[in-house]
Amino acid sequence: MKERLYNIRFDFFFITQLAVLFGSLLVPGEIFDKSVAPILFLLNLIAGILLISKRKELFWFFLILLSASSIIFGLAQAHGEMTLDTRYIQFGIYFAFYLFITYEIIKQVWHSHSVDKKVMLGMISGFISLGLIGFFIYMSIELAHSNSFEGGLLNMQETHPNTLTEQLMYFSFITLLTIGYGDIAPITPMSQKASILLGLAGQFYLVLVTAVVVGKFINQNNLSKKNRS
Repeated sequence: MKERLYNIRFDFFFITQLAVLFGSLLVPGEIFDKSVAPILFLLNLIAGILLISKRKELFWFFLILLSASSIIFGLAQAHGEMTLDTRYIQFGIYFAFYLFITYEIIKQVWHSHSVDKKVMLGMISGFISLGLIGFFIYMSIELAHSNSFEGGLLNMQETHPNTLTEQLMYFSFITLLTIGYGDIAPITPMSQKASILLGLAGQFYLVLVTAVVVGKFINQNNLSKKNRS
């Protein structure tokens, strides 16, 4: 059973990431932000624990992160709201999780001997994790220095409480993908530096990790053709 679950680790992680990113399309914004999104992040943490379950030192570290995040979620549901300090702790937990899990995914993809569905899903999941890292960095900056970002729908925060998280999630992935629509802009030095860092991380990922996987896939196909001939 455990081995079977480990074999679908990338599938489970990828599905929970998609739920985090696009779940708000199915659930009303404020309900999603307060109740559904935290549960989906916890599921993604569980998927991450499965992904690194053969690394005992990381396994216990991730288990501690999961426990802390679960406690914070329970307290937030009981009191109906999080304090600023609690939000920082929560963002710190998720930031540490996605930082370590991205490294582990890249490591597993990098050292894979062949390219299959698991490797492809791992490569995509690693890129999505970078976008989530950017999101938590942006949220932390905005909480510490309000109005670090402007444009888009950010001026609707008073009437739509979930607008900030939705817009900074969107801006994180737009920056990571280097699309640059220009509808949202970082306007403080810290937010600008964070945007540069995220853009560079996205480019390095595409140039290095994706290139390695594509190279392995080409070599694998060439070897397969030679064996058939």
